[in-house]
Amino acid sequence: MGLVGCGAIAGWHHDAIDRRAERTTVTATIDPDLARAEALAERSGATPFASLDEALAADAFDAALVMVPHHLHEDVATTVLAAGKHLLLEKPVAHTVESAERVVAAGAEADVVFQIAENAQFWPEVIEVQRLIAQGAIGDVISARSWHCAPPMGDFYPEGAWRLSAGSAGGGVAIDTGSHWFRPLRMWLGEVTEVLALTGHPFAAMEGESMVRSLCRFGSGVVASFDVTLTPGAAALEPFFQVTGTKGELVVEALGEVVLWDGSPGTELTGTVVARGNYMHSYGNQIQAFEAAVLDGAEYPVAPAYALGELRAAQAVYRSAESRQWEPVW
Repeated sequence: MGLVGCGAIAGWHHDAIDRRAERTTVTATIDPDLARAEALAERSGATPFASLDEALAADAFDAALVMVPHHLHEDVATTVLAAGKHLLLEKPVAHTVESAERVVAAGAEADVVFQIAENAQFWPEVIEVQRLIAQGAIGDVISARSWHCAPPMGDFYPEGAWRLSAGSAGGGVAIDTGSHWFRPLRMWLGEVTEVLALTGHPFAAMEGESMVRSLCRFGSGVVASFDVTLTPGAAALEPFFQVTGTKGELVVEALGEVVLWDGSPGTELTGTVVARGNYMHSYGNQIQAFEAAVLDGAEYPVAPAYALGELRAAQAVYRSAESRQWEPVW
């Protein structure tokens, strides 16, 4: 595997490959900042390259994990696909819906495995909630809440970072961090059809929005809240998700517990911890699924086009923040 883009998230993915992908070896690290490629290469014995073209000319990898700034996704992804290499592309698909649709179309035409790396699809607690909802543990879903409020991680937002530029990122938290909190809602509730949103800029260094407060209506009629904030100060460990049904409620706590509130005797004030997980395990589960798709022909949980859903929802957030009205997702 070649790691294309050696920024902060590359370290997370590298660790996941090292821990969980027993049949995958990192053979190339690629970044225009050669020092970063060299630093990551030292962890795996890979060969560092300053450009994708150089690595392709050297036939240095069979599959690429692309982790470049969003506005570069289309160019890099289509280059990898045209070279006949398997591709795992970090979310979002691209910085605009139009660019993302071209990437998905190129992937459909290529005779390789192509998938989008949205690790929330493999988040253990999220999968457990999906299973419990399907089992009827809380009855019919009435509403849900998705919440993330935290200070920006320094490794991801240093001075001059591309994520601070709305042009490079395609926006702010709705299109970037927000996808991790939109995906679980879509897994549980289906497709979001319209959004009512307000945005703000509490993290002054970020050009795009660093706060989203919104309501999302789904095709089923369920309305959920979607709130993401990069706060300049400290933040409490609020639950990440709450899903309320006609028979009870499921809560995903910030420290990984899944708690079922169903009124069982003796649990009225505490709920019942039904599972424990870890967000970071989602990266290992994701790379295992990609490895199995490439080496075994295993079916990936979702098609690349599914990842367009978070991007389209983010664009609806932006339109609603401008219009101050409900905006359809398209």
